[in-house]
Amino acid sequence: MANLLDLTTQKWVRITGKKLSLDKEPWLKSPIGNDDIIGDSYIQNLIKEQGLSKKENQDDFGLIDDWSQFNLSQDEWKKLNPKVKDFYQHTAKYSMEVWSEWCGVFKPFGILLQRLFSRRLRQLNLPTSSLDFSRGMESNIIKLFKNGQPVHTIWYRKINASQEVIYSGVYKPIQKENQGFLKVTFPLPNGNAQVLMRKEVLDGGALLLSSDGKKFGESGFYFTLRNQRGNWWVKHVKSMHEWIKVFEDEKGILRAEHILHFHGAKFLELHYKMTPISPLNQGI
Repeated sequence: MANLLDLTTQKWVRITGKKLSLDKEPWLKSPIGNDDIIGDSYIQNLIKEQGLSKKENQDDFGLIDDWSQFNLSQDEWKKLNPKVKDFYQHTAKYSMEVWSEWCGVFKPFGILLQRLFSRRLRQLNLPTSSLDFSRGMESNIIKLFKNGQPVHTIWYRKINASQEVIYSGVYKPIQKENQGFLKVTFPLPNGNAQVLMRKEVLDGGALLLSSDGKKFGESGFYFTLRNQRGNWWVKHVKSMHEWIKVFEDEKGILRAEHILHFHGAKFLELHYKMTPISPLNQGI
């Protein structure tokens, strides 16, 4: 049975968003969740509904299978740091350390969001303290296949200490109006949240992903909702922007900086250190 908070959120999407046909906006087509707990339940639904097979954490599993879908120019491809390329192509062979910080007045909001929505849904459970990661984070790359070809790529992360799901996102590079984007979908009850990020290769080979568009259809944050009749609504949240910079630091260590803004004010900052897993660490 749907939770009152979820119903209120869905009502907000219907009232403030717009009704549309996904056939006219196919870039918004993405997996959705049930009307209750998310976690990995939508993965099982996809397997059943689409007749898919599942594999996870193989060394060659990455968030991006085909860079051509990302529409990188030859100059961008040459400039992109090889370590950044390898991380996105072979994400499963990397371990990650994370540090997080909610900024100023936004921290109480983060705690409220976590208690009311995130922990209950097992989705978008943004940590409120770096101590949450004191024993590390479990990172899993799951791929769903149809006739031997990958159809969905899922990044599924949990906190080691508590085993709480913090992140369950479906990754897909897409081309839209001759531009390359990385779309990340977070299934939610009867819909999803989607982040459409444009790419830029910076001097020095870093990859910058940005969801800072101002108009519908540009990079940004979107909520979608489907009712029982199959009607769709979408809400473009213009006040939410984020930037992810993946780079090699001066000591040759691969890192990422993830910054989120609301109405122009920074509310959350995440820092990652990515390290290739050695055979010894894998217990081989």
